[in-house]
Amino acid sequence: MNHYSRETSLLTRRKFLSLAIAGAGSAALAACGGGSGEVEPDNAVDIAPVSKAATGKASPNSTVIPPAASITDNTGNVWTLVNSRVTKNGAGVSTGSAKPLVLMLFFNGEIYAQNSIGGWYKSGSPWTSIGTSDPRGNTAAADAALFYGINGHMAWGNNSIYQTMPPEQQLAILKDLGVTNYRCDTADAGMSTYLATALKGPFAGSGVAIFPVINPRSARWDPESTEAAAYTLGYDLAVRVTKPLAGLVKYIECGNELDTVGLKIAGDGSQTSDWNPAHWPSFRGVIRGMIDGVKAVDPKIDCGVNVGIPMGYRALQMLWTGVSPNGTAQGVSGAAPVRWDFTTYHWYKSSGKIECAGRNNACVNILQVLKDSFNVPIWLTEFGWSDAKDTPQSAADYIAYALGSYREIKDKYNIKSIMMYAVIDGNYGLIQPDGVTRNPAYATMKNFIAANPV
Repeated sequence: MNHYSRETSLLTRRKFLSLAIAGAGSAALAACGGGSGEVEPDNAVDIAPVSKAATGKASPNSTVIPPAASITDNTGNVWTLVNSRVTKNGAGVSTGSAKPLVLMLFFNGEIYAQNSIGGWYKSGSPWTSIGTSDPRGNTAAADAALFYGINGHMAWGNNSIYQTMPPEQQLAILKDLGVTNYRCDTADAGMSTYLATALKGPFAGSGVAIFPVINPRSARWDPESTEAAAYTLGYDLAVRVTKPLAGLVKYIECGNELDTVGLKIAGDGSQTSDWNPAHWPSFRGVIRGMIDGVKAVDPKIDCGVNVGIPMGYRALQMLWTGVSPNGTAQGVSGAAPVRWDFTTYHWYKSSGKIECAGRNNACVNILQVLKDSFNVPIWLTEFGWSDAKDTPQSAADYIAYALGSYREIKDKYNIKSIMMYAVIDGNYGLIQPDGVTRNPAYATMKNFIAANPV
């Protein structure tokens, strides 16, 4: 199969991209210092002024200085670490540490600083010493709880098995498989309420998280609209779908394969000139709006952004750096950079090897590109075989290969989660649409997870 022919079938192969808003709503309603100590503020010297961020865009959760040069908090204050001292908007800040500070951390909306002997201090009036325990807690255990995941459509209500199979039955399948992260789409408040009810019901204390993905394509997003109109739609949608989920989820994906709707006009997506200047403002606007909308409801939720075209990483780079396509190789700079907390990506068997991808033997290491470009965790929120072109056994073989490969390289590229598509689906599912018949890949995935904990 041509590695890029998958693009032409995106609209028909997965329900994420064909979810009907009316059906969705009906299902939801029926059931997302220096060596001698720290300098006090009035004694701070040789600290270059840093102005407050004009946009107020907060840094990604878990941003650390170093390597970051600065941190922007949720109210737009800019923090730096200069000559072992904390600064806020260019002015020195006293943390109370008697030892020089070596690190700053932005975590769950709070600013922290660590000194040279391992002591942590939390921002406030005054700052407080919180001991030597990392504020992030046991991050290794938290990461492990995310790693093995799968896709489903719990709140999708267009006469599918997901509409008739209650959440507790879906949870039983997930528990049997051993997955701990369930990616579910949402496109209105009713769908998110359905997910929230599951999180407060059978999923509570189950060890399985629900990972919502916002789908503006099912909320009347127009890829040809202005950036302002798309931003407003994305923002309002994100506010509606996040409110029921606030306090229940830690991660939300802002959009699903929005690049596949007329945005790529040439090449394979790896060049700036491959992208449509006319559609770009709406693409950027709706993503910006969704991120801001989620953060407006709950700033502690981390947001992820994806593309669906296999070599579409250039679109993410352009969002991140504020570059817009204009038909040239360089594009035009000057747009507001878009920031997310983790990068999400989709990779199927039909696209070849993710560490050596591209046409004409280009051998582009997609994971290395994502790591180097954004320096945030990577989530593979969809992976799977080549739909009906695979036999049941070749599909199972690919799942074994993919699971083994991603587990082996997860630390190298900071991969936090891999999510197979899908638990139930006619062409891509571990289980057939009847909700009962299991394909060979089901046992393959279950046995691999049991034998290879993270």
